[in-house]
Amino acid sequence: MSNIDNKIKKTLGFKGESFVIDKLKTLGYELHKRNIKSIDSEIDVIAYRYNKQKYRLDIRIIEVKTRQSYEFDLTNLGMAKKWGLIRRHMFNIKGEIDAKFDVLSYSEVHFDLALVRYKNDSLELYSYIKDINLML
Repeated sequence: MSNIDNKIKKTLGFKGESFVIDKLKTLGYELHKRNIKSIDSEIDVIAYRYNKQKYRLDIRIIEVKTRQSYEFDLTNLGMAKKWGLIRRHMFNIKGEIDAKFDVLSYSEVHFDLALVRYKNDSLELYSYIKDINLML
């Protein structure tokens, strides 16, 4: 892949991630971090939402895949490997977010997949798969 192709791919990926973050914000989620790089992997988006009535913190680790077609081959996205790498960081992520709240709460960490389609300079959420780790 040439440098130009790589730049276009990164720009498209960044647009897709921003689109998903905006959608999550409309659902009451707050962005914790995005594009966290470690030695062995990268996490696209981490968002959370606190439910005061249930004293529950919902933490979402989201892998965003942005494509210019409707052809998303889930078998070739490498999600099982990605989940294995991200799982190592879950307790640190949970601890960072839990520390933002004074009240003791129950929190759940979920690993989701957002499939975004880009066409004619517009983005659409093709599919959002919650708890994809349970499917792997």
